[in-house]
Amino acid sequence: MATTLPKPKKMLNTVSSAVDDALAGLVMINKGLAILENERVIMRRDHASMIGKVKLISGGGSGHEPTPTGFVGQGMLTAVVMGDIFMAPPTSAILKTIKEIGKDHHEGVLLIVHNYMGDRLNFGIALERALSEGMKVKMLVVGEDCSMPDVPKVEGRRGLTGCILIHKMAGAMAEEGRSLEDIFQRCKSLAVSDMATINVGWNLTSTLARNAEVPLLTDEEAELGLGFNYEPGIHTIPLGTTAEVVQIMLAHMINSSSQTRISLDTNYGIALLINNVGGSSKLEEQVFAMETLRQLLMNGYKVKRSYSGSFMTSLDMLGFSITLLNLTSPDILRYLDAPTSAPAWPRTLCGGCSAEDDSQDNLSIYVQGRIPHAEMEMARRGKLLFGPHISEKSGHSLLQVLSFAADALIACEKQLNVNDMDGGDGDCGTTLRKGAVAVKEAINAGHFNSWRPYAVLEIISFCCERSMGGLTGALYSIFFAAASKTELLVVGRSEFESCQPFHAMREDAVVNAHSWLDALQAGTKAVMLYGQAEEGDRTMVDSLVAAATALKAALEADPDDHVEAARSAAMAAESATQTTIRSEARIGKAKMYKGRSFLQPDPGAHAISIWMRAVYEGVRLLF
Repeated sequence: MATTLPKPKKMLNTVSSAVDDALAGLVMINKGLAILENERVIMRRDHASMIGKVKLISGGGSGHEPTPTGFVGQGMLTAVVMGDIFMAPPTSAILKTIKEIGKDHHEGVLLIVHNYMGDRLNFGIALERALSEGMKVKMLVVGEDCSMPDVPKVEGRRGLTGCILIHKMAGAMAEEGRSLEDIFQRCKSLAVSDMATINVGWNLTSTLARNAEVPLLTDEEAELGLGFNYEPGIHTIPLGTTAEVVQIMLAHMINSSSQTRISLDTNYGIALLINNVGGSSKLEEQVFAMETLRQLLMNGYKVKRSYSGSFMTSLDMLGFSITLLNLTSPDILRYLDAPTSAPAWPRTLCGGCSAEDDSQDNLSIYVQGRIPHAEMEMARRGKLLFGPHISEKSGHSLLQVLSFAADALIACEKQLNVNDMDGGDGDCGTTLRKGAVAVKEAINAGHFNSWRPYAVLEIISFCCERSMGGLTGALYSIFFAAASKTELLVVGRSEFESCQPFHAMREDAVVNAHSWLDALQAGTKAVMLYGQAEEGDRTMVDSLVAAATALKAALEADPDDHVEAARSAAMAAESATQTTIRSEARIGKAKMYKGRSFLQPDPGAHAISIWMRAVYEGVRLLF
C-alpha cells in the first residue's frame, strides 16, 4: 500500500497568493509604506518629498523576508520590486518603479542588487531602458560571499546578508544629501574589500520552493557556504555544538589561503551581523550570537556594533549566517547608527524612536501610480519611431527574414529541449518557441515599423521580455535591446557603472551590412556583460562571438557580398555549436556536471546557429 506523505504545515490562504498577501500584511502594519498598484512593489508613501536626496531601489525573489521589503523606509530603501518565490522580479515592474520614483528626479536613482544572475539580468535590462530615456540611474551589484576559496570566474561572489548593511549605509548617505556617484563608489568599495558573509544550514527541506537544489544531509551534518536559494555549499561539516560550528565558520572567513577571505585588523573595529535564516528558534539564535561575539573578542577583535535577528531568511531552512564589516573610518559607524523608519532594521536603542502616526489608520494600502498604464504604453510606442529609414522593399524583406528565423526556432523546439536535457531543465526549446511565436504574432498584427530597423530590434526585445521568461528570455531581451542602440553603446565597457545615458538615434545614419555587424557585436557584448559569460564557457556566447567574428572577416574581404557574409556567419555559429559538446560548462546549471562529457551541444549556442542559418537562407533567397 502506497505511503501518503504528510501535508506540509503552512499557515497560508493559498500558495499562489502568498506573496501578495505578505506584501499587503506588511503595508497594513506599517502605515508609511504602500504597494504600487498592479505591481509587487513596496514603496515609501513620502518618496515624492525626497527633494535633494538620491533614491534607492532593491528587490529580488520572495521567500527571504524581511529582505528586502522590511528595509524600505526613511534612511534606507525608497522602494523594492519583488518576484515570485526564489524568482527574480520582472523587468517591466523594475522599470515602472524606476520611472515612478525617479522621473524628473535630478539627484538620481541607485539600484542595489544581490549578485544572482536573474536579478542582475532583469535589473540590468531595466537599467538600460531607463538610461535610454535619459534617466539618471546607476546599479551596484553586491557580492560578498566568502565561502568559495576562489572567486568564481563567471558569476563572481554571491550576494548575501551583507547587502542589508549596504542598504543601511546607502540610505544614510542619501539622507545626508550625498551624490549618486559618492554613494555608489563608497558602497562599492565596502562591498568589495571590507565585507564578507558565510552561511551554514541544516534540515534543508523546502515545501514552497519547487526548484530548490537541496543538498542531501544526515541528521549529524550541516552544509557550509550554501546559498539562500538552496544552492549547495562548499562541503558538509559535523553538526556539533554551537561553539564548534562558529569556530569553523570564522576560521573559514579569515583563512589566509582563501581569495575571498576578509582581512580583519585588530586596530579596526568591526560590525557583526548575525542572521537567523528563519527556521531556528530565538533561543538558538541568541546562543549563536553569544558564541560568535565571544570568539571574536577572545581573538582580539573590537566588535563595535552587533546585530542579531532574522534579516534574510529562506523559507524552511534551519541555519545562520555571519557577516563581518570592517569599520575602516568613523563615518561608517555614523551611517550605521543613523535613524531609519525601516521596520526590519533592529532597534537596539529606542530612545529616539517616534510613535507611528495613527491618523493614517484608514488609508488604503495601495497608491495609484503617477504614470497611468495607458500613458506609459503610448510613451513606449512613441519610442519605437527612432533611427534611420530603409526602403519599403527592404523593410518587407527584413520582416520576411525575421519570420524565417522565428519559424526555424518553432520547428526546432523538441530538438532544443533534448539538447537542454543533457545539462539543464529540458525546456530551452519551449522557451524560445514562446518568443518566436510572440514575434510572429507581432508581425501579423502589424506592430513592427519595418522601415525602422533599429525599432524592429527594440520590439523583438519587448517580445522576448514579455513572452519567454527565465534567464533565456532576459538574455535575448537584453541582446536585442543593446543591438537596437548600436551607435550609442560605450565600446568596451566592462562595469555596470560605466553605462552612459542614451540619446536619440541619428536619423541620417546609413543602414548597411556593417550596421548589422555592429548590432550583432553590441548585442553580444551586452549578453556577456550582464550574463557574465565569456567565449568558451559553453553558452550562447560561443556561437554569437564566432558568428560576429566570421561576419566581420567576410565583410572586410568583400563588403558587397552580403550573401557570402551571412553564410560565413551561419557556418561559424554552427561550428562553434559543435565545439560546445566537448567544452566544460563554466556557467549555468550545466556547470554542476563538472568533468562530465556531454552528449549534446549547448542548447543556447545551438539556438543561435539555428536562427543564424535561417537568416542566411532568407538573405540568399531575397537578395
